[in-house]
Amino acid sequence: MEFIRLTDEQRRSFDADGFLVVRNALDAETVAAATEAGDRLAAAFLRKPQLPEKPEYNHLDLRPGLFTEEALLKLVSHPVTVSLMTQLLSPNIHLHSTALIYKRPSRPTVAFRRGWHRDIRIPKDLGHQSLPRVGIKICYCLTSFPGPNTGVTMLTRGTHLRNEPLCVPKEGVDPEGVELAELTAEAGDVFLFDNRLYHTASPNLSDRTSKVLMYGYAYRWMKPEIYLEAPDPRFLAPLDPIARQLLGGYRDIDTPPWALRQWAKRNGALKPEVPWTVDA
Repeated sequence: MEFIRLTDEQRRSFDADGFLVVRNALDAETVAAATEAGDRLAAAFLRKPQLPEKPEYNHLDLRPGLFTEEALLKLVSHPVTVSLMTQLLSPNIHLHSTALIYKRPSRPTVAFRRGWHRDIRIPKDLGHQSLPRVGIKICYCLTSFPGPNTGVTMLTRGTHLRNEPLCVPKEGVDPEGVELAELTAEAGDVFLFDNRLYHTASPNLSDRTSKVLMYGYAYRWMKPEIYLEAPDPRFLAPLDPIARQLLGGYRDIDTPPWALRQWAKRNGALKPEVPWTVDA
């Protein structure tokens, strides 16, 4: 598999902002195949009558069953995103979550309800102080997002380093004292964001259905979402070694992540191993 080296500028940007945009990560053929696959899975949703005044009715968030479509399975080990994640996290990763998110045009009669949060839920147990980066979410844009309120996930620049909850006015929907980042993107663009970064859904006030595919990756000692657990060995058997690792092929976390580790080593991107002890 091709290895894409993370540039110093990309690393600085991700470390400072908590997210990174990669333009033209997917070619037109890959976007078309993924969109056709997503449309098949979303067929029942797309057939529903439109009710523009009810945003929740026009929002599909489909999580299990995506890998019945070959085009969506192939994206699990896409060389651009897997290369960057291996360098931003380590080779010791696997797929943690999946989501196919479609939003049809809406015209809400009240302010769009936000859902500001951090991923993987670790603040619920550990609080907000000094949280570690343990996962990265990948958002594949299957349609364009030319401006605000076109359906793309809204981010808050730099809040992955925040040590306290967001402050949202009682009568408002957005937090105070942080920079909102509603990205623009073309179909085929990808953005990655840190599990600690505060983010939320945004409304689609455009005149077309917005479509994204989100895959979350985390260290192998992070339990994946239940619909990704214990893959059937017959499902994993025909896949390449990297895809098998990412889909849970190594169930024992003490087993080294051979596939991505060897790949990173061949490409000069394997960090020195952290020792348990050192000589006094």
